[in-house]
Amino acid sequence: MNRTELVLELFTPNKNGISRWVSKNELVGRYKSLFPTNGNQWMRNRGLKHLILEKKITNRLIYWRFNGLVENQKSTRPIKKEIRESLSKKPCVHTGFSDTKNNQIVIDHKNGRYNDKDVLDTKTQKLEDFQTLTNQANLQKRTYCNNVCIKTNKRFDAKILGYNISFTNGDETYKGTCVGCYWADCLKFKQIVSSTKKNSIWMY
Repeated sequence: MNRTELVLELFTPNKNGISRWVSKNELVGRYKSLFPTNGNQWMRNRGLKHLILEKKITNRLIYWRFNGLVENQKSTRPIKKEIRESLSKKPCVHTGFSDTKNNQIVIDHKNGRYNDKDVLDTKTQKLEDFQTLTNQANLQKRTYCNNVCIKTNKRFDAKILGYNISFTNGDETYKGTCVGCYWADCLKFKQIVSSTKKNSIWMY
């Protein structure tokens, strides 16, 4: 069996693309070829691109699951054609990587809660409502938004990534907006941090 077939056998997603959570410890024996070394190669298999993959870490153990069909997601969160065309050639704002076979670029809604009706409507959404991320970075963001922020109202702390500030606006508590959170606009966050550093140096 190839890796795609092994993944589908192990995860057994239903007709709606929903599977159980599979732990890293299960990638042994028959499924040892799926064990991640330098990135999870099976995540990028074309035979799995129709499925939405999620990742979580519980007690230092990694889990994955499929949580729906990409086709269904696109129908409920459409992106205007002009916006897709404008961003399709842009590099990832998190990693700086361009679109390649190993670093597929996706168009990401900056608002990870998808609770702004104007952004979900192709008639009212704007280019600045979106950003480009590699598929892996997008999964990283989605996992935090879904498993932490939405459940606890605790926003992502950018100091985890080595920045000297946690947020550019607001604090760790979600108060009705994603603005100021690193994942809500990676490029703007970096620009503000860079500008702050330059101003600090100038003051000396």
